[in-house]
Amino acid sequence: MIKKEYKHLNEIVYIIKLKNGMQIHILPKEDPCYSTYVELSIPYGSLDLQYKKGQEIKTTPPGTAHFLEHKIYAMPDGDAFQEFSKLGVDANAMTSHNQTSYLFTATNNFIPALDHLMHMIDTPYFTDENVEQEKLIITEELKMYLDDPNTVMQNRLLENMYSIHPIRHDIGGTIESINQVSKEILFDIYETFYNPSNRLITIAGKVDIKEVEQFFKAYDQSHPDKHPLPKVIFPREPKRLSTRNETKIKNNGISKLLFGIKIEPVRQNAHLQIKREMAYTMMLNILLGPSSPMFEKLLEEKLINQSFSIQTNFEKNAENILIFAETKKVYKLKKILVQLFTEEAHLYLNEESFERYKKVYLGQVIYALNSLENKAYLYGKYYHMGSSLFDVVEILKLITYEDVVDTLESIQIKAISTLIHKKA
Repeated sequence: MIKKEYKHLNEIVYIIKLKNGMQIHILPKEDPCYSTYVELSIPYGSLDLQYKKGQEIKTTPPGTAHFLEHKIYAMPDGDAFQEFSKLGVDANAMTSHNQTSYLFTATNNFIPALDHLMHMIDTPYFTDENVEQEKLIITEELKMYLDDPNTVMQNRLLENMYSIHPIRHDIGGTIESINQVSKEILFDIYETFYNPSNRLITIAGKVDIKEVEQFFKAYDQSHPDKHPLPKVIFPREPKRLSTRNETKIKNNGISKLLFGIKIEPVRQNAHLQIKREMAYTMMLNILLGPSSPMFEKLLEEKLINQSFSIQTNFEKNAENILIFAETKKVYKLKKILVQLFTEEAHLYLNEESFERYKKVYLGQVIYALNSLENKAYLYGKYYHMGSSLFDVVEILKLITYEDVVDTLESIQIKAISTLIHKKA
């Protein structure tokens, strides 16, 4: 077992490395913490549609990662959720663009729940019948998402921004794509991505470290095989947008604007990539965050309401900024945003505003560590990127005003795509 101390944050991490390649990272929290949060994460998400296996390149339908997440809970003797419920633990799972996570929170029965989690992950149970049943369930789930106009807008804008990159597909896929999923595809994905060598288990909160070490020592003896790590293939996405501007007339109560900026990815190491992502976040908050002069101006002029939001996506070979707003003056707001990012940003972006927001951002990052769920998720996210959550604070301190200015200067008007749902 390896022990790492991060004294500047008063954090300790215990790392267990198994012979089969799986790693267990323990983030203990002293009393008065009474619960334990566990996340088993696999760096396989909705973007990983094409991968190399031996000399063969395999392609899977959009939505396969989300489909597999659902089917992992299928067991020969019933639904795995039932056993979690009997143990009194709260279990869940989620699929993102880059990873799939299986998690639970326990106050009692931690080891039995951990044992059940491992048994569930190690027991792939895919049949023609249960795969067809799952298609019906996910079809209803996708139909529910299609009833959300904001989700529909985001999916459409990403299609307009990207020609071939998998980010143009919804995480859940489409009704057509999930009907192409078969038990053979699921078994192949499971074998390639879900083997122990490709797993990380993060345990945060109240934990008996020796007990966990003994549990995984026994697990390592029963699962000794090490597997090669998978190689995912991404298409070369053109720099140009598929569609610059699109307007649709809708029966909305108010017009909606989705404003997208396509960012050209930069190949660099994990620390530099995290630094770059944080610099973009800082730039956007200085320009349009809730405490910014521009945000206040837009509110006063009733060009936006409280639905206004900014989202950044820094995915594999696909990076973008999405800004959503509901407004009665949709074309005026669009013009203001275009001018802000291409002409007027220097009026709001200065060293004083940078230094002020940097302190705020640092506080937000440290505060996020108080939540076991946030801590475990972020720890896994940065681990799969090749870094550590507890290095992020030091990376943030290294960001300069010039770094933030560089992010703004990387934005080009030809990389801006807009989608308007105009009130009929």
